[in-house]
Order: sequence, then structure tokens, then C-alpha cells
Amino acid sequence: KTGEILKYTADWNGIKVGEAELFISGNEKINGFDSYKITFTTKTSGLANRIFPIQDRVDVWIDKKKYFTHRLKKDISQANYKEKIDVIFDYKQSTAKVKDKVIDIDFKSRGPYSMFYFLRTFEIKPDKVMMFTSYEGKKVINYNLKMSGTEMIDSELGTYSCKVIKPFQKGKELFKNKGDMRIWISETKKRLPVKIQMKIQYGSITLILKEVN
Repeated sequence: KTGEILKYTADWNGIKVGEAELFISGNEKINGFDSYKITFTTKTSGLANRIFPIQDRVDVWIDKKKYFTHRLKKDISQANYKEKIDVIFDYKQSTAKVKDKVIDIDFKSRGPYSMFYFLRTFEIKPDKVMMFTSYEGKKVINYNLKMSGTEMIDSELGTYSCKVIKPFQKGKELFKNKGDMRIWISETKKRLPVKIQMKIQYGSITLILKEVN
């Protein structure tokens, strides 16, 4: 619900390097649809910020009823890698617009950031393959999600039994590609994203839930 804040520690190869936050910051209308605005930030601190600074911000507007993406705005800053993208989806016109480029679409876009919330809305069944399509301004990606098992995850809030969700495409895990991620969803009533592992420019960064507001 609006106002929920999930705060995470950010580790790289087991070393704490900063913090991350998922914040349902408000309600807005996008092309006439009621949407939640989600803000996802990742920031390094201390020595890590001098060696490999990360200052990422992703804003995503997701449908209040079906949790697909209406708009995606990314401002990625990782050392010498920078990326700014703003994608607006118009499902009535079946188009997606990035700057001056407009492409035709025949799908509801569900990227990794909307998945943090979509996966909390239903009971995930073992071995059931879920098929989705994503567009983040470069190319359309068809991918699958599957629960690969359960794991116990230790966090500052306690130990959670979690369902492990992995994306894959044509039998290969997508985690090998930049921008892809794995998500550990708690088996509690709130189905919290307790752990998130995501690819960055050099290796991967792991987020562990430390606070829920």
C-alpha cells in the first residue's frame, strides 16, 4: 500500500557497500490508469563509494489492479557506466515511447521492478512457469519466471522461509545478463521480497531486507 518502505543492506561479495530502498511513494494517473509510483534507490557509502560508486534511481508506475508497468524512468550511475531512460506505455494506443522513438506493442510490460510487487499478490506454485514480456527502451524481451525451491534467509528482521524466483529465457538463466535479478519472496502473509540479487557492471550486488515501515 502507499507509504510502504522496504529498506535493505547492500552487499558485494559479502562486503557491506551501501543501502537500497523500495518506496511506494504515491498514487498517480498515467494515460487515465490509476497507478502506484514506486521508487527504487541503491547507493554505496564509505570506501565502496570511492572505489565503485553506485547512485541508482528507478521510478516505475505500476497498474493498481494488475501490476503491469505504465511508465519506467531509470537513472543509473555505476562508476563509469551511466544510463538514463524514460519509457511511457500507452496501452490504449498499443505503443511504447522512448524520447522520439515509438514502437508498437501487443503486451502488458512487466519488468523486474514491477515484479517486486506483482509476485506478492498471489501464491506462487512450485515448478509453475510464468511467461512475461518486458520493454525498457532498447528491445522487447520475452522471459519466464519459475519458483526453483525454498531457502531460509537470515536478515536483521529475523529468519524467513522464502520462495526463490528465477527468470530464464530459452532454458538459460537471465541472471547472467546485465539488469537481471533473482528474488526471494517470504512465505509470510505479506510475501516480502526479503532478498534481491541483481547484476551490476562488475559482478552482482545482494540486497537483504533490514527494515519495513
